Amino acid sequence: MKLSLRFNTLLVVSFFLIAALGVLSCDSDDTLPARPEETSVAQLQAFSAKSGKNRVLIEGTIPANSNITEVTIYWNDKADAKSISVSSSSEEQHIATFIEDLEEGFYTFEAQTIDASGNGSVILTGGSEVYGDPYISTLFNRPVDTNYLSRNELEIVYGGMDLTTGVIGTEIMYENKDGEMETIYLPIENDQVRIENFKRNASYSYRSLFIPSPVSIDTFYTDYTSFKPEPPFPTLVNAAVPFLASSVQGRWGILQDWTTTEPVRVHAGGHGGWDEWNNNIFNIESGWGAPAITNGKIYQTVEAKPGEYALEVSVRDSNHSESDEGGSYFVVAKGMTLPDVADVTTASEVLVYERIHTTAVSNPETYRLEFSVDEISDITIGQITTQWGQTPGRFCNIFSFEIVANE
Repeated sequence: MKLSLRFNTLLVVSFFLIAALGVLSCDSDDTLPARPEETSVAQLQAFSAKSGKNRVLIEGTIPANSNITEVTIYWNDKADAKSISVSSSSEEQHIATFIEDLEEGFYTFEAQTIDASGNGSVILTGGSEVYGDPYISTLFNRPVDTNYLSRNELEIVYGGMDLTTGVIGTEIMYENKDGEMETIYLPIENDQVRIENFKRNASYSYRSLFIPSPVSIDTFYTDYTSFKPEPPFPTLVNAAVPFLASSVQGRWGILQDWTTTEPVRVHAGGHGGWDEWNNNIFNIESGWGAPAITNGKIYQTVEAKPGEYALEVSVRDSNHSESDEGGSYFVVAKGMTLPDVADVTTASEVLVYERIHTTAVSNPETYRLEFSVDEISDITIGQITTQWGQTPGRFCNIFSFEIVANE
């Protein structure tokens, strides 16, 4: 019985001896042990690892009067390390260092402080996601719902996006009307932007910005998407019976949304071009007691993108003759106005013209003027006329004007 007790006691003593030797021999990494007598070595405070593009930012605070001379950061299971030298100070010190050239993935970082005697602190552990090309490949640009271009004003309306992707906004780069490049930023909360100095016939580029986490130190970008906005199909306004008038006196008025020059206004109180007869029709009329019209014009300007077009003018009836002096014409021209009657056949800005002739009320006629536009341009359409003031006079009753695609 005594032999058995002695044998058991020997086993217990042996077990604890082996365990102690095992503890001493298993510390094979390069961190300094934090033995009980060394626990006074101050730890790094406010230790953090913030994610970035193939890098992280390590930050922390060295306590005041801590006698710390070095901070070592370990990662990849201590296969990699970076040391930061620290000077002694009576005040707290903020340290920050980048760990660069990291592949995408999650990393665990360990921080240990070392004092002037070579003693190490208890190790602190923190983790951070690192983002790289695999993450960037999942990003996509914000969708554009509509582009609306009107001369130098561009309005862009963007579609929605999944906010959990970290998208924060859109960067738009464009050329202004003075030929200078400008960049504007549109936060993700806004889906619409208006640019008031956009260069006509130019393109703009845009990209979307992402911050994958609240503590990310880097902003990620999609590739630029380039877009050349174009105006909508050119559409005339107030261009068919019953035409609207901005001013009326008796039978005659001034056409709303059209430019009517002074020579046309030969009727009551300076009116003309809008005729109450025949269901509020478009009619430049002279004679029958009204004076002649010399170089009168009624026109409207629209913006057209490159393409093939035709102006269709539906005429109810007309008594113009091709032998009349001066004459009356339907015209399409580049720019913001129409040429004079005397220059209509030679003016370089004229895209197409056709002289107005006699049309019987019993046989209405549609004039078709075909033309091309090579670049985004202002084009002006309408009627120009020089017509006598005799009796019978001259008139042309017009049902409608319409620009159509010439297919």
